[in-house]
Amino acid sequence: MSDSVRDWTPPDKPAISLENAKLEEMSKNERIKAESQGLFFASDGKSARPFAEEIDALTRGERETIGNVAKELSKFYGIYRQQEREERGRKSGDHIFMTRIKCPAGGELSAKQWAALDDAADQFANGTIRLTSRQSIQYHYVYGPKLAPLVRHLNRHYRADSTLSACGDVNRNVMTSPADGLIGPGDARGRALALEIAEELAPRSSAYFQVWSTDDEGRTVAPLQTEEPVYGTQYLPRKFKVGIAHVADNSVDILTQDVGLVPIVTDAATGAADGSLWDLWSGGGLGQTHNNDATAPLLGLHLGRIPRDQVVAATRAIATLQKEKGERKDRRQARWKYTIRRIGVPEVRRLLRERFGIPLEDAPPQPLPKSRLFLGFSEALDGSSSYGLSVESGRIRPELRKGLRAAIERLDLRVRLTGHQDILLCGVRDRAALLEILDAHGVPRPEQVSPLRSLAIACPAKPTCGLAMTEAETILPNWMDELEAAGLGEVPVEIRMTGCPNNCARPPTAEIGIFGYGKNDHVVLVGGNKRGDRIARSLYARIPGERMVAVLGGLLRAVKERAPVGVEPGDWFAAQDPAQLRAWVGIDDVA
Repeated sequence: MSDSVRDWTPPDKPAISLENAKLEEMSKNERIKAESQGLFFASDGKSARPFAEEIDALTRGERETIGNVAKELSKFYGIYRQQEREERGRKSGDHIFMTRIKCPAGGELSAKQWAALDDAADQFANGTIRLTSRQSIQYHYVYGPKLAPLVRHLNRHYRADSTLSACGDVNRNVMTSPADGLIGPGDARGRALALEIAEELAPRSSAYFQVWSTDDEGRTVAPLQTEEPVYGTQYLPRKFKVGIAHVADNSVDILTQDVGLVPIVTDAATGAADGSLWDLWSGGGLGQTHNNDATAPLLGLHLGRIPRDQVVAATRAIATLQKEKGERKDRRQARWKYTIRRIGVPEVRRLLRERFGIPLEDAPPQPLPKSRLFLGFSEALDGSSSYGLSVESGRIRPELRKGLRAAIERLDLRVRLTGHQDILLCGVRDRAALLEILDAHGVPRPEQVSPLRSLAIACPAKPTCGLAMTEAETILPNWMDELEAAGLGEVPVEIRMTGCPNNCARPPTAEIGIFGYGKNDHVVLVGGNKRGDRIARSLYARIPGERMVAVLGGLLRAVKERAPVGVEPGDWFAAQDPAQLRAWVGIDDVA
């Protein structure tokens, strides 16, 4: 495993934190949070306007979008303000919103919940459901007048806090392997743990419910309750992410999380874990900024082992340390991955033990399992079956939506989402009936999707995401078509792509990772792996989009023709000299 401590050097200057600085020394975002009174008011520093008033104006069609201050608060409500971008990247199109739901552990969604989520796609968005790389769902092209009706629909029919803390400077969606409680060996009860953590770290302010769950005009007067026992008045410096692995699956990429948990094997004969003891990892995160050496993708650091009854407390303690000690002026330095390295692992361990009473045991970490896809039929622990379907780039389009809806409703199935942007249909009692319904709707079976395409994921990127430099979801399928036509579809290499170096689809831990640089250029990484315990290295610092198929084709052919049988492609890439790989590809680094 790479030693990610060596990959980043803390700056010499002390952090601007709650411990040592005043609000006026911090970033504008910190003032906005502090003056919001629990996310209720949008304040520009001179006057404060209830956030709900901007939402009401949107609903009445009096304005196209929300203001810059409200934009920052809207993220805590699972909403991103966007403007459609044209081919050259300029934001010149319609004002729209992306709305994300909170979905701890990727569900297990009932047939009724899925129907509500499916209805929302047509009624309020662009007819598609977007599965995210964090086991959640996004709606795209939500126009202003439909934003509040969408959130209220989700609150009534999905869950009461459907979008609360799906984004923002708080704990985001808690991920869990879809195998937990469904597929053996053993049951570490990771899903139950994810739900506990999500509940413990959920915001407590009344603002969300006043804005979205009532039509009473009084909701625009004052917050009913502003206390945030975990987050305080300024919440966290940046987003916070938690992931829980299965003893036989690391599809949640736990070393990329702020807090990562792995169940310890308790039955050596079967490899099963009962969930009584967990490895605690902390300080992962893959975002970086181009041409800024003070930022870097970093893997989590092993802190030790903790018993099951202390996992929630330990997670809250780490969030508390980040609240107190995290950088609050430079948001590029504000993630916990930087804070823990500034403090130092020994000090974090000491604080967990002495201040928070966490019985942290010193022990070497258990080896991480590989990531799994869960495609096709699997026997579930309750005697039923699950059926995993590959969803290209997580985009469930109308034709696939219809097939899924028919199968889920007719057979009363449950739904789980995966960190690979795929969907599992659970509680299958009649396999033949399920396949008959899916076939009737033209839903491709997993075995009809090439291994290369099944392993590929991408973020939405352009034309909606305001941070994206290039396309990702809209272009990667076209590259897959060309690679399959060249006879490379059966090469089982994991490709992950994003439109910018925020790396939402986790390219730095992929066997081949791609992220955007400029309007049509891409950085190409190689050498991550399916265990998620190694950061890929740069192979091409900048390659134009028109040459990407040639680059990918050359790398896949090198694996097909040169990699020894039984060696994972990512491990083989990591063992090769980059210059030799580029020679085999036949393209020099053009940066």
